[in-house]
This record gives sequence, C-alpha cells and structure tokens, in this order.
Amino acid sequence: MPLRHLAPRRRTYTKRLILLGLVVTLGFSAIVTVILLDMARKDREKALDAATNLVATIGSEISRNIELYDLSLQAVVDGLKVPNIDKISPEIRRLVLFDRAATGKDLGAILVINKVGDVQIDSRSVELLAVNHSHRDFFKIHQQRTDAGLYISQPWVGNDGEYLVTLSRRISSLNGSFDGVVAGTMRLSYFHNLFRRVKFGPDDSLTLMRTDGTVLMRAPFDIASIGVDLSKSVVFKKLPVSQAGWYETVSILDGVKRLFVYQQVDEHPLLVVNGLSLATVYAGWRQEAWLIGSLILMLCALNIALVIFLARQLSRRVEVEQTLAVLATTDSLTGLCNRRGFDDIIEREWLRARRAQDPIALLMIDVDCFKAYNDNHGHQTGDKALTAIAGCIAKATNRPADISARYGGEEFVVLLPGESLDGAFEIAERIHANVLSLRTQQHGRPDITPTISVGVASMIPNLGLKPSDLIGIADTAMYDAKRDGRNRTVVAPTIRLVTAERQVIAT
Repeated sequence: MPLRHLAPRRRTYTKRLILLGLVVTLGFSAIVTVILLDMARKDREKALDAATNLVATIGSEISRNIELYDLSLQAVVDGLKVPNIDKISPEIRRLVLFDRAATGKDLGAILVINKVGDVQIDSRSVELLAVNHSHRDFFKIHQQRTDAGLYISQPWVGNDGEYLVTLSRRISSLNGSFDGVVAGTMRLSYFHNLFRRVKFGPDDSLTLMRTDGTVLMRAPFDIASIGVDLSKSVVFKKLPVSQAGWYETVSILDGVKRLFVYQQVDEHPLLVVNGLSLATVYAGWRQEAWLIGSLILMLCALNIALVIFLARQLSRRVEVEQTLAVLATTDSLTGLCNRRGFDDIIEREWLRARRAQDPIALLMIDVDCFKAYNDNHGHQTGDKALTAIAGCIAKATNRPADISARYGGEEFVVLLPGESLDGAFEIAERIHANVLSLRTQQHGRPDITPTISVGVASMIPNLGLKPSDLIGIADTAMYDAKRDGRNRTVVAPTIRLVTAERQVIAT
C-alpha cells in the first residue's frame, strides 16, 4: 500500500506526546517531592533545636542543684576531719557539720553512716533511728571503691513511702581505708515537679536516667517506670562515643516511634532524654503535604487527561492526514498507487539503491489495444478490465518493497527495489499468467479481457544516472514488445553509466 510509512509516524507522534506528558507529570511530582522533603527536614531541625535546648536547660538545672548538694556533702566530709569533732556535743557537731547544708523541700536529710552501715549523725534530728544502710548500693560502691567520687544511687523507697535517690561520698580514714559514707537523700518529686513545668505533645516523653540505664523519672509520669532498666536502648550504644546527640527509634517502653535527643548532665552519671513523637514533629508538615499533594495530584490528573485528549486528537488528525495522503497518492479506479505517489517513491528508492549500490528494476506495462476495447465494450467494461488487470499486478507483487502504480490511462508500472533483471522477468511472467487466467475464466469469451505488453529494465544507480533513465529504458522495451506482436515481455539490456572521471582513471 502506498505511503504505509505514515502509520508508524502517527504512532511515533502519539508516543512522543504521551512521553512528554509523562515527563512533565514526573517533573512536577519530583519538584514537589523535593520541596516536601525539604519542608520535613526543616520541621525536624526545628524539633531538634527545641529538644536540644530543653535537655540542656533541664540538665543545667539538675546539675546546679546536684553541685550545691555535693558541696554540702563535701563540707561534711571535711568537717569530720576536724580534730576531736566526735568529742563535742551532738547539737554543736550538727552545727559544725551542716551549717552549709543545702535546704529545700525536695532535699532530705544528710546522714553520716559509719563503716558498718549504721547512721551516726542525722542533719535534721539529734535523735537517731536504728537504721542500717549496709545493703544499699551507695554504701557498697564506696566500700569497694576509693575513686567513686559523688555517687547517685538507685531509686529506693524511704520509711515514709517517698521515692528517694541518694547522693553520697566516701569517708576515708587517715590511712585511706573505708570509714563510712556521707549520704544525702533527694526526693524524686523534685524531678517530677521539674518535668511538670515542661509542655509536651500527647506522645512525647522526657526521661531522666542513670548512665547504667536505670530510670529515675519519666514524663508522662508512671510510677511503674521508676527503676526500670533501659540499658538496652539505642542511646547507650551512642553514649560512649558522644555525651549528646539524637536518633530515631521505637521506644522500648511504649512502642511509640520518636525522635530522641539526649545529653549527659555535665560529668554526673545522669542522662536526660527528650523523646519527640514523630507524629507530633511532622503533624503540621503532614497537613501541608496532604494539601499540596492533593493539588499536585489534581494537576497531574488534569495534565494526563489533557495529554490523552491531545493524543487522541493528534491521532485522529494524523489518521485524516493519512487518509488524505493515501487518497492523494492512490488511483481511485484501481486502488494502486497513482503517478504522483509513484514519482515520490521512485526518487526515494533510487537514492537508497545508489547509497547501497543495489539493483533496482522496473516493469512498464501497457494494455494492448485498449482504445478499441473501450470503444467496442464501453467505458464501464473498460474500467472493469483495468481494475482486473490491476488486481493481477498486485497479486504478483507481494514483497513489502514492491510498488505497483497506474502510470497513465492504460499504463501501469511496477517498481522492484533490489531485484535483478532475471527476477524482474519472472515477476512480469507471473503478471502475464494472471492476466491470461482472466481470459480463460470468461466462459467462452476469450476476448473479454485485453492482453498486456511488458517492458523490463534493471540497473544499479550511479551518479550519472537518474530515475528517468530507468523509466525510459523500460518504456522502450515495452514498445518493443508491442512492435513484436503484443501480449509478451521484452527485457532491456542492463545499463551502467560510467562517468567521465572514471573513464579517465580507467585509461
């Protein structure tokens, strides 16, 4: 069929338009994704800054009070070294030892405990209770180590039901041996009241723990969380490397995924950890992301719909153009290619054959005595005869590259790219046979369909040759067939034009 290259071109245009629409859609989506990710990063950075400031403030407050309390403990340790301190009256001794003792509603008594664990001196009472603390962790650590320094104990419950933590220092004799402990109790309500002043999100948390993982206080407050061991949490994998930092993980206490910011309380064995729920951190971002994402999704959907609409319109337009192009290059009577279409195709095939140095063959076909046949049988019968002969030609030329065309009134041409002279002759004979078969099918009327005369030519295009040369040679051979009696095929000799330059080189 002529101009069959238009269908692939139509598909190419449609694919390109759809591809362009997809690229634009993906481009919009990529830009919005980058913007949304940057917004999420900024929200996380803001949350990190706020949490870092919070843990720094909480840590500074706790550190200041611990240092004040530690000064009181050190004063007691130093006072116990005063000569004959144990010989003065208990009231005066209390004044000497505890005159710089820190006071506050959440600070308990400072106790001087001897080397067997019994309380010897109480900062708040002259009368001593028979209490032994040798089983406490703060007593054992100072008993076993000389370098314990200020030790913050595990939480424990006092006689009044209050949760306490003990700050303690070792008392050493003159020869450096263990001689007891100075211990000051601190109510955990101090940390509870401190945490209550902080505003939290519904799933946020704030935790104070020892560096061995023991929880001292947690907000939101849960009495069951005090004393829980969190030594397997992620923070203790990071703590030896850095005393402050952040990480994201799921809490091992309640299963909520949080952004955790931690900081050690100066040089003390305490750690403040602020856990920000990721749902809270990204709450505002999620609302904006849903809004922007919905708008972009609508725009992308509109863009895709527009692309599909334009693709359909383009496809319809190309179909119409193809139909018009086919009509413009197709003979309306026979359905073969017309003269205009043939001229375009032979020019294109000629250039291709010249580049590849392939042969190109041409059959020039003329209906014998068609004017007389038309006059005897009428124009309608003549048209039917031309249509039947065109069918015979098309039937014999079934290669994709073969082009059959109506060249003039009763003249036809067949272009055979890549075909040799012998191959072209065989095709011409098949056409003859097809036409003759029409005559034998007419029930005793052998003259109902006219015969044909065919001229065959083939050549390899050179720079000095033109398509008209091939047409002229085939046309001459066809007239030779008519002169020799019609209803036959005449083959023209193969022609090669040697240019002047080649002749000079050859000589």
